[in-house]
Amino acid sequence: MKSIQTKLTVIILLIFIVSMGTLGGLNYWKARQMLSDSLVKEIATLATVSADDVNDWIEGRKLEMAGIALAPVLQTGSPENIGPFLMQAVKNNGRYETFGYIAPTGIALDSKGVSVNLGAREYFQKAMKGEAAVSDPVVSPATGGLVAVVAVPVKLDGKVTGVFFGSISLDEISQKTGEVKIGKTGYAFMLKSDGVTIASPDKTLVMKDNPLKNDKLPPALRQTAERMVKGEAGTTTYEYNGVAKMVGFAPVKSTGWSLAVSLPVSEATGALSDLTWISLLTILIILAITSLIIIWFARQIAKPITVLEGAANKIAGGDLSLTNLSINSNDEIGRLAKSFEQMAQNVRELIKQIHSDAEQLAASSEELTASAEQSAQASNQVAISMTEVADGATAQLAAATETSAVVEEMSAGIEEIAANANLVSGQSEQAAGKAKDGGAAVNKAVSQMSQIENTVNMSAQVVAKLGERSQEIGQIVDTISGIAGQTNLLALNAAIEAARAGEQGRGFAVVAEEVRKLAEQSEAAAKKIASLIGEIQTDTDKAVEAMNNGTREVKTGAEVVKAAGVSFGEIANLVTEVAEQVKQMSAAIQQMATGSQQIVNSVRNIDELSKKSAGEAQSVSAATEEQLASMEEISTSSRELALLAQDLQTSVSKFRI
Repeated sequence: MKSIQTKLTVIILLIFIVSMGTLGGLNYWKARQMLSDSLVKEIATLATVSADDVNDWIEGRKLEMAGIALAPVLQTGSPENIGPFLMQAVKNNGRYETFGYIAPTGIALDSKGVSVNLGAREYFQKAMKGEAAVSDPVVSPATGGLVAVVAVPVKLDGKVTGVFFGSISLDEISQKTGEVKIGKTGYAFMLKSDGVTIASPDKTLVMKDNPLKNDKLPPALRQTAERMVKGEAGTTTYEYNGVAKMVGFAPVKSTGWSLAVSLPVSEATGALSDLTWISLLTILIILAITSLIIIWFARQIAKPITVLEGAANKIAGGDLSLTNLSINSNDEIGRLAKSFEQMAQNVRELIKQIHSDAEQLAASSEELTASAEQSAQASNQVAISMTEVADGATAQLAAATETSAVVEEMSAGIEEIAANANLVSGQSEQAAGKAKDGGAAVNKAVSQMSQIENTVNMSAQVVAKLGERSQEIGQIVDTISGIAGQTNLLALNAAIEAARAGEQGRGFAVVAEEVRKLAEQSEAAAKKIASLIGEIQTDTDKAVEAMNNGTREVKTGAEVVKAAGVSFGEIANLVTEVAEQVKQMSAAIQQMATGSQQIVNSVRNIDELSKKSAGEAQSVSAATEEQLASMEEISTSSRELALLAQDLQTSVSKFRI
């Protein structure tokens, strides 16, 4: 990610995606929790309402039975009158299969004229205590349907004189239970006090299935059934036939029954799945729109930075012609652009000023150089003239000295000059000897350089022959490689022929295979040798080239040494001549010392004047030489200044303003 636009886009998108993902996850979790809580409440409420509805129906039947029990014929307990009354009551109340009256002794008479002892029945005992009671459902012998006995006390003057009961069909209860719906596939079922199913959409389970005693059912379902028969209310989940289900249950208060409402969890969370897809689609749409906005925003930020980058590259390349960056924003980037333009303007003005100053400096340095050279030439002429004057004064002083032989101090000086001349003569002779020795050493060096040249030439010839031998070996290796390839091919053909020959050619096939392997090894070795020969040839060529270079360097060195020998010979001759001249000068000085005594008085005054003139001439000559040295230094400095000015002009010319 080299582009700042890409970096901004990716970073902002990542932050937005993480934020939206976190927000979506929290919303999903919260919605799931709220939906789950809502479903739990809804299914629990539905179970309670449905159980209360069944309970209200039972209570209605109790009130209905209590109203019939107020009949005087029941209160008197006359058997001859009760039978017809019961028959008529059945005709008047179609939902009841039979009516009956139970005397305090437990002997019952029903509407069909059947007399049985029901004294042990729970609903009889409870009704005799003055409470209405409902029995657990049983299968009717007459219809095969489920019926329940509703029993109410018969009272006379506030005392229980018997029990009036009726067998009522539970089809209405089953119908009410079947009408309870939740979701698409949710249903209700009902258990009696012992856990037997008394209402269910699956009729095969009615009065046959008991979750408390069915070990094949999941433990969670059996635990739910246990809570139901205990009269508890609540919600739970269990798995039945591989389907996870949510169930809410509540007791039918006037009985020992319990009603449950069941709903598959997948259906319960179906709305959550729809909500999830809608939320995801919404997030994707928002993400797409936000991505476009972020890309546009990043582009708006990156565009002026790109312009600034291009301007910086131009300035880095020496182009200072920048005037307007066309960035009109008032933010930090806009202010940076204005500062950038101002910086370019300031640098442009500075370069112009430097360019002008460099031109003036170059012109001034050239003028200074010319003036210094002229002054140096004039000083040089003055120095030459003063040297000639000093030489003339010195010559005059020497002449005066030669004529003042009478003065002892001057004689001693002349004698000292003679002694020094003798010393110089001896040193000249030594120098001549050393020059001769140097010439001999140079001649020896020339001889050795010639030997080295011959040795290098011989080495070069040997290396060249080695290169030729390497090429010949390479040709031989190529021949070996070709022979190996042919041998490999012949071995292959022999193997084929041996295979055709069958059993008789098996031994020959083994030999052919070994020959083929040997040919392959030979060919591989030949290739390796060819590679090594190639490397040797390359190194040999380099060695030949190095030998040739060495030969040329040795020739050059020999020529230089020879030239040095010639120079040493010339130096020896010159030193010898100088020594001879020094000897002659020493003899002449001795003669002058002898004759100077005769004319010393006549030239004493001249001697004094000559000394004074020579001293002044030497002082002027020294001052002139110092001035000449100063002018030469000034000339050198002005030339260096001119070169610096030219370099500055060259550097400044690289900028375009």
